[in-house]
Amino acid sequence: ERRACVLRRWVSMQAALQQVERHCSGELEAYAACVDGHGRSWLADCAPLKAKLNACASQHSGLVEAIKARCRPQIDQYERCLKANPAQPETCAAKLEALWLCTEGPEAQRVVAQQQAADIREG
Repeated sequence: ERRACVLRRWVSMQAALQQVERHCSGELEAYAACVDGHGRSWLADCAPLKAKLNACASQHSGLVEAIKARCRPQIDQYERCLKANPAQPETCAAKLEALWLCTEGPEAQRVVAQQQAADIREG
């Protein structure tokens, strides 16, 4: 469950999560269940489900794509930390915090507002 908590915190930005849940709920649930169900091997065992979730989110959420583009360095650092510490993801808390700050900072709020306005225009 702690790994799923890390996953949920990573996607805690409400607007992006709503978009992903709306279009990719099956992929999100499958990945979270996989992470919860695999001990030390979760990173490798759940990689295909993570790829499916990422592909779905990229296809259906402009906000997720904007976050990925803006926060690429923080995402990469967090991913490297998880790969180096698959049995102890809590050691990556500082990297996760940096990623969270990137997704929640003032620039992120501007992007969220722009994406929400675009979503409203598209209906």
